Amino acid sequence: MINALPTPATYTRVLLQNTPAKDRPALLQGTGLLESSLPTSRFIRADQQLQVFRNASQLSKNPNWALALGQQLNINSHGSLGFAAMSAPNLGTSLDSLSAFGRIRAPYLLFGFKQIQDQYHFTIEPALDLGGIAMFIDEIVLQVAASLIKTVLGHMVPGIKIMLGYPAPEHASEYPEYFSAPCEFNQHITRIELPQRLCKVPCVLHDQQTYISSLARCRISLAAIIDSSDVVTQTQNIFASHFDQIAAGTIIGESPQLDDIANSLYMSPRTLIRKLAVQGSG
Repeated sequence: MINALPTPATYTRVLLQNTPAKDRPALLQGTGLLESSLPTSRFIRADQQLQVFRNASQLSKNPNWALALGQQLNINSHGSLGFAAMSAPNLGTSLDSLSAFGRIRAPYLLFGFKQIQDQYHFTIEPALDLGGIAMFIDEIVLQVAASLIKTVLGHMVPGIKIMLGYPAPEHASEYPEYFSAPCEFNQHITRIELPQRLCKVPCVLHDQQTYISSLARCRISLAAIIDSSDVVTQTQNIFASHFDQIAAGTIIGESPQLDDIANSLYMSPRTLIRKLAVQGSG
């Protein structure tokens, strides 16, 4: 299911541009993608993107290729998700948006953003077995998240730490330079740790209207990739979309009722209740 999900072609296009012409067929080998069609392609399949990453890891003579790619893919290059993150009220809501909608850019990952004592953790986990490219994907996404933090704060301030859920690679000595923050390996999960106080720092580009409208576009994209059996997430998305529209002033009215949600999901109210109960939300 995940392998067939739509994935923005941005990463593949940038990798293709960075690859010498003679090596481009090898970069796309096994994907079914054509170099001639990629400039105008908005989406590819998740399995095609993952194969491109595998090919890139084999082609590159530089072990830090994924870190370098992540630097090129700053938060501004991530469409409606980038707009939502940049226009959010503060760093905390910005990272929360990145966590809530990261799947629309990388459906092969699971994201989290939660408070643990006096810190917030932005977490990354694989949604399927990524094999030997898991580290490279973490490096790319961490660079994108770090670019967002730097944009809001101006730089990586003391107290921020990059925690890696894998052993130190051969290029580990270059991590502090790329992230401008302390890096620790062999952690139980890949994450960025931030002091709670930093999450209250306002985003300099905050604009409530842009933020709300960008969230609405993100929810539409998320609805397209949510597993049809995941009625909890679908229901949450319906409610959130409704409140986004109220905040934007595009609708006025009561919250969606049971019948409304069931109709939206093409099932009876009784079936919806049963499925929510099975997922532990009844």
